[in-house]
Amino acid sequence: MPKYEYDPEKAKKLLAEAGVAPGTEFDLYAYREREFTEAVIGDLTKVGLKPKLNYVQFTAFQQNVRGGKTQMNQGTWGSNSIPDASASTSQFFTGGPDDQSRDDQVIKGIAEADGQTDADKRKAVWAAVHKRIAAESYWVPMFTYAKYYAYSKDLDFTPTSDEIPPFFAAKWK
Repeated sequence: MPKYEYDPEKAKKLLAEAGVAPGTEFDLYAYREREFTEAVIGDLTKVGLKPKLNYVQFTAFQQNVRGGKTQMNQGTWGSNSIPDASASTSQFFTGGPDDQSRDDQVIKGIAEADGQTDADKRKAVWAAVHKRIAAESYWVPMFTYAKYYAYSKDLDFTPTSDEIPPFFAAKWK
């Protein structure tokens, strides 16, 4: 995926080219990971913008996002503990109530990827979908949740990739 370089001067230039005036004020909605949102606000302020944080409960966040009342928002998604591209991307880019971009190319790509059974072809289609999302800056991924486990050589336990550790299956050796 493309990576965004940290370059406040370039950002100012791009904002000017897009017709965004210095000092532009806007609301930024969030409901979790406030420290990440505040860091983003700091970076936006450095390039001359004036975001106003609306830190709300999830229901209010979702209503405002789905109602088209947010110009920018920072949210999270746990993908229902399914470590697959379709578990998050399909939620937010298939024309449903959480799709803010409504990009026909992305919607079509996701339908193709979700219907693909050949692993290599599926991977290629998903790569194209994610490149389009990144190129248009529909999403800017910031972090992933990490799961940490304490482990003892005396424990018989095998972690899984789905974020849900099956501790019920663990036993002492």
